[in-house]
Amino acid sequence: MTDQDFTRSRTDKFMDANVSIVEFESRHVVGANFFAEVDLTQIERMRDASRASGARRPPYTAFVVKAVAKALAEHPYANARIFPRIPFLPLGRTLVRFRRRDVAVAAERSGEGMEAVAFCDILRSADQRPLDEVSGWLKELAEADLENNRQWREFSQTVQRFPRWLSALLIRMPCFIPSLWIRYRGAAALVSSPAKYGVDVVGATWVWPLGVSFGLVRQRPVVRDARIVACPSFTLTLSFDRRMLAGAQTARLFRRMVDILESAETELA
Repeated sequence: MTDQDFTRSRTDKFMDANVSIVEFESRHVVGANFFAEVDLTQIERMRDASRASGARRPPYTAFVVKAVAKALAEHPYANARIFPRIPFLPLGRTLVRFRRRDVAVAAERSGEGMEAVAFCDILRSADQRPLDEVSGWLKELAEADLENNRQWREFSQTVQRFPRWLSALLIRMPCFIPSLWIRYRGAAALVSSPAKYGVDVVGATWVWPLGVSFGLVRQRPVVRDARIVACPSFTLTLSFDRRMLAGAQTARLFRRMVDILESAETELA
């Protein structure tokens, strides 16, 4: 092997920021994953009804965000995160429970040098928002730029304006101080989906205590009344911090998310 077989380049500031988040914030997380195939028959009927009425069809992410927020409202023990007892000092930990069901949503950033950028915005009190309002917020997030999105602007400016060591420190601050976590990360849950790129199943360890992802929507065989039929579905994943939640409690939360999605016409109408 010679130097002609590879090239070296210095990491840019955005990649350094991503490394800072992933290496530092996830190093203590003990992750576990639950998976479930979700029947989207009722969700598809709601989407079709919206289109027939001339309204914008709600994206699948809107339904997932609402299901996550509603399940957290019914299972408040899961809407929490572990913080240091005293910021920046290894003197024990404390469990902080969040009062609002804020949900973070991951948004992609396209372009050269953006391959490692992790950008999320926060939908505040998502359980109290109607579905069409969540859909509108998601549309704005997909079109977010430095001018119209404060979260992306502050993150981008922190990365680009300061020396790398200082921007890394500033980005890590929410991990130590609950009020900063609420401002920049939301509460316990993140929703993410690469489904539009053809990904079927997502399993990950997130820096949020709860990471909810879903994959590609397509027709899959299911059994109804002892018959095999095709129905639209996706695979829902819940990744959770095992330090904070036991399996049975998390399973109840996850089952409730699935029930809400499969009964969307009554649960989310």
